[in-house]
Amino acid sequence: MNVFKRAELRDIRENDLEKILQWRNQKSIRKFMYNSNIISMDEHTQWFLKIKNSKIAQSKIFYYNQVPCGILNIIEIDYINNKCKWGFYIGPNNALKGMGTILGFVSLNYIFNELSIRKLSAEVLSINKKSAIFHQKLGFVREGKLRKNIIKDGEYIDVLLYGLLEEEWKEHSEKIKKRIEGRYI
Repeated sequence: MNVFKRAELRDIRENDLEKILQWRNQKSIRKFMYNSNIISMDEHTQWFLKIKNSKIAQSKIFYYNQVPCGILNIIEIDYINNKCKWGFYIGPNNALKGMGTILGFVSLNYIFNELSIRKLSAEVLSINKKSAIFHQKLGFVREGKLRKNIIKDGEYIDVLLYGLLEEEWKEHSEKIKKRIEGRYI
């Protein structure tokens, strides 16, 4: 079966909230977020209600083989300039190797093809080397750096800025698709 028929993005429902909160509060995920505090269920529910009613933000849960594996967050959707920002993570620690790449591929296709976004931006904490490399592999271009922009564990750290244009994704996506297919088909 085609790997891409096994992968899908679904709207987050209330019954997903507990699982998502469990993922989000894992230290391995929290340490790379702007807010690395433990989030309460009340705070999490408020986030969900805000996203659910937002015109400029969306969150999706990523499924692979009908199993929830990760989250896609799309924020600051600007319909005039056709641009937005994204964030994502794979939730389960035991997720299959390569799930991040599949989540990235499916998410970028959704953002550029379904939402008709022209430019996607990402902010990566400089301590998250894996995410910086991941963005570059997906075709993102580093556009800048916000020096000593946030505090983590008592130390100010940089935030790296990345951008991906729709035409760059169209050019780069076939290579990524073939890499995924070579690994999973």
